[in-house]
Amino acid sequence: MPGRILLIPDGPAALTYAPELIARLRQRKYTVQVAPTAYPGPSALAFISELAWTTLSGHPCLPIEKLNDEEFRKHDLILLGPVTQQVLEIFSRGKALEYLQKAARPLIALPARLASDEPMQTNEFKSIMPENSILSQGDETLEMGAMGTLKITGIDDLLCQIDATLGKNDLKALRILVTAGPTAEDIDPVRFLTNRSTGKMGVALATAAALRGADVTLVHGPLQTAVPELPNLKRIPIRSAEEMHGAVMERWTQMDVAILAAAVADFRPDHYAEQKIKKVDGQALILNLRRTPDILAELGSQEKRPFLIGFAAESDDVEINALAKLRKKHCDVICANDIRKPGCGFAADTNQITLYSPDKPPMHLPMKDKRELAHDILTHALADLKKS
Repeated sequence: MPGRILLIPDGPAALTYAPELIARLRQRKYTVQVAPTAYPGPSALAFISELAWTTLSGHPCLPIEKLNDEEFRKHDLILLGPVTQQVLEIFSRGKALEYLQKAARPLIALPARLASDEPMQTNEFKSIMPENSILSQGDETLEMGAMGTLKITGIDDLLCQIDATLGKNDLKALRILVTAGPTAEDIDPVRFLTNRSTGKMGVALATAAALRGADVTLVHGPLQTAVPELPNLKRIPIRSAEEMHGAVMERWTQMDVAILAAAVADFRPDHYAEQKIKKVDGQALILNLRRTPDILAELGSQEKRPFLIGFAAESDDVEINALAKLRKKHCDVICANDIRKPGCGFAADTNQITLYSPDKPPMHLPMKDKRELAHDILTHALADLKKS
């Protein structure tokens, strides 16, 4: 989805962040023109010269003082990043704001803040920026040596936001339910049963769907990954398999698509001890376990269910087990991965998925960052949905 991006970087963070960002944008076939800040002190030009910016982007560096209505209009997206509070304030008043408003182009602002600083409040940002602007704040660490440690949105996350902003909102008409993370099955007030899931894949799917315009409901257990704040992404935190079952079954009739990516515990203690269980010397603790609800199977058995996508994390006979799950749970798609492969297990940032459907051969997706892979899964799932 090529497009023209006007990049306005500022401050010392531009030195370590912007070159990789520009390279990644060009790999995606975006046209990038850079208008770096220039003022006495730590401006973007104090760290990277005009010639270097031109070389990085492949287009002449545009002096920031020459920005005008025409320059804003000929680009599809304005990207302020990395930027400081001072630059955000410059673009919130006078001619700069007038140009942004007249151009009516989407704008993404990417603050690079000190690690000790609080994130900028969204309502504060919205009060000074045009209506079609996005404040992108993340927690990736940039080590700046003597200048300290900065926090900023990771480039992978930013690329997803850019793709979605310049994309066609192909999921806009859909209501999508996503489950993510593990469940925790309590034994007593101290102990519980759980699994190794962190929720990264499920959160990536929910985020990607929301960025592409869907109305997303994310039902999640205890997560070890952040969920971005998006206006069309609703979070429903739960703890146990029973609670996840209740949340899903209460809402599935309102959904067009259900993506059950959570690693739901298959068993829970038969009895919950109200007080902490004390150990007794020489005596073993025996737990009686009972099955938890099979949410995927129950949803698949419904007569008028949503388009159903399940997940199969397997350690052996991946294809056999995935196809059996596809048939038994009545899914439209099963996303299977081999957790033994490096980079494919729980807590990894990457994954390698094979999609299994009832009426076509398996589709092998290459190993990617889960945030990018989520978009691939959604694209192929949408193709199947159109056929159904």
